[in-house]
Amino acid sequence: MHDDKEKKPNNQEQGVDLSRIRRVEASSGEPKEKEDVKPEKEPESKEEKKPEGSAAPKKGKPEHEKKTDAPQIKRVVPEASQEEELPSLLAFFKGISVKMWIWFAFLVTLLAATLFFVAFPAFRVQSITISGNKHVSQEMILEQTKISEGDHLLSHIGGGAKDVAHLHYGALEKKLMNSDPYISKAEIYPKYPGQVYIKITERKKVAYVAIPDGYAIIAEDGVVLSLEQGDVPQGIPEIRGLPIRSAKVGKPLDLTSEEGYDICITILGAILGADATQQEEGEDFDFLAHVVSVRYCDNMTTFIDLDVPGSVTNISVKIGSMSTISDDMNWLRYAVTSGYFADKSGTVLDMTGKQYILR
Repeated sequence: MHDDKEKKPNNQEQGVDLSRIRRVEASSGEPKEKEDVKPEKEPESKEEKKPEGSAAPKKGKPEHEKKTDAPQIKRVVPEASQEEELPSLLAFFKGISVKMWIWFAFLVTLLAATLFFVAFPAFRVQSITISGNKHVSQEMILEQTKISEGDHLLSHIGGGAKDVAHLHYGALEKKLMNSDPYISKAEIYPKYPGQVYIKITERKKVAYVAIPDGYAIIAEDGVVLSLEQGDVPQGIPEIRGLPIRSAKVGKPLDLTSEEGYDICITILGAILGADATQQEEGEDFDFLAHVVSVRYCDNMTTFIDLDVPGSVTNISVKIGSMSTISDDMNWLRYAVTSGYFADKSGTVLDMTGKQYILR
């Protein structure tokens, strides 16, 4: 570092008379130019020059540590007013996706429908209608289903997916069918307002078979309806010639061979069909009640023994093909009711050919 003021030469040390020098210059005709004395330059600072008027930074401190005299301004966020809350709520609802709105609407609708179904009186059981039952009593049906007035119409819906889709009491239907072998089908369903319908389809006893300790009553589908002892059942024929192994209520007969059994059941079904057709036209003749027996023999030969009204002896009918059994039974029923056998002496009717022959 250089000092700000230049050092003055010591004239006394130099031994120079200044007054004499001035007199020499004045005596000369030409003025002498003074030699320019250039001041020594100060070393340039590495820092950039600042404009005038700015305060020079103090030495020894970095610029980022310098303190400024300017006051610091703090940002004050005003509290949201009620007017500003409304746009924020609108922005929130706009941010909800369409899918979320759909789910919300579905849940609200489901809740409203549930409350309506539960609270509305018309969805409570007010009456129970039972139809189709002859052998099974209404008390027994109500006891098995456990349906009572005041129950919700939808409370008993269940079973399989099909039952739920059709609003049926599927579980109660199965329970009712398993409770009695005479019930072959049960339909239980609600109907608005406040009604429950129970429709029963019963099996009909069509024949009996002899077993070692009595008789087994069977239906048209071969299911055993009951096991009885004592007197021979009246009004239904006996099926003979079947190889029966055992009989259990509610189950089909246990046989060693199904061949003759299927033929006998088919014949009995055709007899019932002939009765149903004529009874619809107003006739009350019970054709099945006049069939004494259905006998199955070897080589798929089957006979029917008939108790013909007005005849002293029974007539044996040899059955032909199963493909024409419905037409054969319709004709045979007509022959019995019209008195065809009244003046005939034959006791065997052959229906295996194209023409019926009485021998």
